[in-house]
Amino acid sequence: MPHVLRWMIGLATSLIGTHIYLVTLAWVAVQTTTPANVGLILVAGAVPQAAMLLIGGVFVDRIGPKRTIISSDVLRTLIMVVFAIVVARGAVSPWLLALLAVLFGLVDGFFLPAVSAAPRYLVPHNSITRVVASAQIVSRGAEFAGAPLGSWILLVASAAVAFSVNATLFAVSVAMLAITRMAIPQHTAVEAGLPDVGLPRAELRSQQTRPSIWTELAEGIRLIRAYPTLRTLLIVVFVVELGFGGPMMVGVPLLAHETGWGVRTIGWVLGGFGLGAAAAAGFLAWRKNVRRTGLAALIGLTAIGISITSLGMLPAYALPPSAAFAVAGFLGLTAGIGVGFYGTLVTSTVLQVAPAGQIGRVMGALTFSNRAAVPVTFALTGLATGLYSAQVPFLVGGLLVLLAAAVAFSNPQVRRLSIDVPDRAAQDATQHLSASAERGSR
Repeated sequence: MPHVLRWMIGLATSLIGTHIYLVTLAWVAVQTTTPANVGLILVAGAVPQAAMLLIGGVFVDRIGPKRTIISSDVLRTLIMVVFAIVVARGAVSPWLLALLAVLFGLVDGFFLPAVSAAPRYLVPHNSITRVVASAQIVSRGAEFAGAPLGSWILLVASAAVAFSVNATLFAVSVAMLAITRMAIPQHTAVEAGLPDVGLPRAELRSQQTRPSIWTELAEGIRLIRAYPTLRTLLIVVFVVELGFGGPMMVGVPLLAHETGWGVRTIGWVLGGFGLGAAAAAGFLAWRKNVRRTGLAALIGLTAIGISITSLGMLPAYALPPSAAFAVAGFLGLTAGIGVGFYGTLVTSTVLQVAPAGQIGRVMGALTFSNRAAVPVTFALTGLATGLYSAQVPFLVGGLLVLLAAAVAFSNPQVRRLSIDVPDRAAQDATQHLSASAERGSR
């Protein structure tokens, strides 16, 4: 469908620009200040991003994902222009870099839940998995294209040029998303507790007193608390990222260095991971629907835990370098396949069971569950490696993922989830909240 293709192009250019930005920001910071301050500058962007994800979800529900995405992308473009001007003039200081990083993080906190919620507004219910799987492929491609492209621009040109390229990419994203059609799901008015009189959502809301942002945020939190399946999925996502993110992203280089496997192992494992994740997402994009969604996602989750644990155990077998190199690459591949199935299916499931009037808030909570664990798992991986060895984060993290898989397997609602069947629990939770709101207004 043309509008889906336009959204994919807008998503790709925006994500590539984000990865170029991260590489360029880190490089400029390295040239400007101390290593400790470099870490603080990067954290300065990550913390406000995580803090704004839930608020960003509220705005998605208030004004729709399209307007939220375009508004945030316009602001991201302007911030990149400011970055380019500041760097070109040589007026760079750690405080200024931190300030700009904070601004970008704040805006990104609105962009991420909006872009996560968009598939629900792009295609019919039974096509969401294919769109989410395609978005996963685009995300992996942007990850592997953006960082090398940013490094190349820094090598042949300058940081100012890199930030200018970012601004151009974000502007292209704005243009593509502006011509992308996003339709509000037909049952939005009913699920949001608004009168279903055939008027556009914005017009309906203009006829009544709009609740505050904090009230709508509290409603989203109450929904999640009232819906055990959704609550379990969000907890599982946080725990899995805690056990997986640090070992794979930070631990692989540390393990390769400690064992003497060499730098080529890093690219081999991470490359295999990306290939596996893209292959699994490609299969789901082709397959369209997986009826036993919960079971397939949990099998993928188990594959992640086994792969991470096995990577930690691999040095103990004292294999020849060539054999260790091959096995490590295979384990990276299987971890990627697991992530491709688990990540795509969990996102699709949450998108489909979320009440239409709360899609943004639910996706904001899902993104928060994923992102909030990142700085923690990165720090713990480095700390455990320094105190013990590079194997420990893999062993502990893998066992943590397997524990999350076991807990999820023990939950019948999660295990039997099927995204082809409307989830009655979500509707019941929404009706309960609407009834409570009516009683409170009397």
